Order: sequence, then structure tokens, then C-alpha cells
Amino acid sequence: MITAAGLAGGTRAASGTTIDAQAHAYERNHPGRPWAGTLVGPEEMTGDQMVAAMDAVGVDGAVLVSPFSMYRYDASYVLEVQAKHPDRFCLVKPVDPNDPAVADIIADWKAKKGTVGVRVIMGDNVSADPADPGVNRVLAAAATHSMAVSLLC
Repeated sequence: MITAAGLAGGTRAASGTTIDAQAHAYERNHPGRPWAGTLVGPEEMTGDQMVAAMDAVGVDGAVLVSPFSMYRYDASYVLEVQAKHPDRFCLVKPVDPNDPAVADIIADWKAKKGTVGVRVIMGDNVSADPADPGVNRVLAAAATHSMAVSLLC
């Protein structure tokens, strides 16, 4: 059974459901899905490892955010993880507000199972102006598709 938040209401529902609001899963760096950058931490934290870690501490589900530092705007790994563990994860994908096709990217993301939001990383290449057309394209598209927007500042 999937809850309104997109995560399974686990067997612990009577005592409360514990959701990790931001988790990252990633494979080791390899030619099939090379990292764009680096991350301080373990060489990998696969979806299976994440589920085992969640089980060990009593976490029922997590918002799985595709790690920008490794995969940039490619969210293919979190889609694989969610497909394997659909009752444990909902998904957030980083999007580029400077991409003229960002509204179409968000619409495509919404069509994928388990997706709940997008993330804008407010780096040097993203305008902090609230009237910025790119940021507003992201906000409008997310609103159209009832998706949450995470701003990483």
C-alpha cells in the first residue's frame, strides 16, 4: 500500500512511520555510469545497502535524491533503485533552470514511477534573482505537475 507521500505505510504505522527526508544512493564510479565529480564518504552506497541501513535503524522509507555531485542531471540510478525497492523510496531529481527544455524534463520526470519532486542547486550558474525566467520555468512546471521543489542554497 502506498501512502499519499508515495512511500509504503510500514508495519510500524501504529507507532509512527519514520521517513528519511533526504538520502543519496550511488554506485561505485565505473565506465557504465561514470561520476561527474566526487563525494566525501563511502565508495558506494547502493540501493540495497541503503535499504539494509534503513532496516538496521528502523527507517521505513526515504526521499531518495539523485546525487548531483556524482551524476549531475542523470537520475537513472535512483530510478533503478526505486524500481527494485518501490515501497521504500520516492524520488527527487536535480534539474537545470538554465536548460530551455526544463519544463519538458520535469513533465517527463513526473511520468516516472515514484517521483515527487525536483531540486534546483543554487550554484554560481543559477541566478538568485526571484524574477529569473529559468527558476520561474522550474517553479511553474513543478506546480503544473504537483511536484515539490527543493532549493539547495
